[in-house]
Amino acid sequence: MGQARERRANHYIHAVSTLADTSLTEDERRVVERVVVLMRDRFAGRLRSVWLYGSRARGEPPHPESDIDLLAIADADEEDDVLTAIGLVDQAVDELELPRPIVSIKVYDPSWLEGRRRIDSFFIREVDRDKIVLYGGP
Repeated sequence: MGQARERRANHYIHAVSTLADTSLTEDERRVVERVVVLMRDRFAGRLRSVWLYGSRARGEPPHPESDIDLLAIADADEEDDVLTAIGLVDQAVDELELPRPIVSIKVYDPSWLEGRRRIDSFFIREVDRDKIVLYGGP
């Protein structure tokens, strides 16, 4: 690997925090943890990673419109993975009998992530800087 490319790759490595370091409430943490379990079950061997990112991962105090940003990396399939993931948020809330938090969830395949990192995407740079790995790898 060339030196410039290696520097870019190392740019994405950071110390991983825990959910305890976030600004999620206890109920929100429970929902997020349940969503990850449901995604592991539903996506099975296709699921590579699930990350919490954004202001809540950084521990910033939430405001009324604050959402919980989740990004999952999963091998491509013919079904709509984003729609499936949104349904799993609803399922988690129902199972836990908790109010539904505002959750923004994105699901991409590994080649999308590789491409975003290759072009040094601002979005992925920000995600990689702030993310908390909930499942899988960085």
